[in-house]
Amino acid sequence: MERQDKTRAIVLKAIRYGDNSLIVKLLTEQNGLQSFMVKGAFNKTSKIRAALFQPLTLLEVVCANSRGELGYLREATVERAYTAIPFDINKNAVVIFLSELLSKTIQDSETDLELFGFVHRALTHLDSMQANCADFPLKFSIQLSRHLGFEPNAGGYKPGFVFDLEEGQFRHDSTDVIYLIDSQLSEKFASLCNADLFDDSSLNLRNADRRQLLEHVITYYKLHVSGFNEMNSNDVLKSVLSL
Repeated sequence: MERQDKTRAIVLKAIRYGDNSLIVKLLTEQNGLQSFMVKGAFNKTSKIRAALFQPLTLLEVVCANSRGELGYLREATVERAYTAIPFDINKNAVVIFLSELLSKTIQDSETDLELFGFVHRALTHLDSMQANCADFPLKFSIQLSRHLGFEPNAGGYKPGFVFDLEEGQFRHDSTDVIYLIDSQLSEKFASLCNADLFDDSSLNLRNADRRQLLEHVITYYKLHVSGFNEMNSNDVLKSVLSL
């Protein structure tokens, strides 16, 4: 018998299927990562419209899970409407980056209430924050790595140390280190690792520092997430936020 569940969900990705349908990937609160077929999403008379599945939209859904790989959505409504993200070019660029990052890294279909809560809280905070959001993608990426189990070990930093991206820790020398953050930027990376995502205080980074740190963080993810390939949205992020 088909089981139906009601749960909060966050849109990670939506792909058009055929003329009128979508395949959507959602991070759900109750059932973890799930994919669904939304038939007729582009029909004007559809109860569940394609517009609901913009990147990182916060939804409440009723889903039916069959024996196949794809479930079906019986109902979908906006759980919490954004007031700023759709109208702010900077925040919208951040959301596009975050949605790609989450899509590439969340691979486990097991329920993870802490991960869901973190992402949900982060998105609502981004929507409401009044400060410059240029540091937000970096802070989010570091804190996401904690929830995924490969956070950098920032406790061993000392002036002059470099950060070994492959080993995930600071070292006093760069001998035999292939992927590293140099000693000058490592000080800023240590500050980034200790920063609170929900504290809007600036990290006092130069645009050039942000660009380099973003590249290093993406490399860090490539080294620690199986199958993680190139990010497509970070160039847009750099341009829009003047990173």
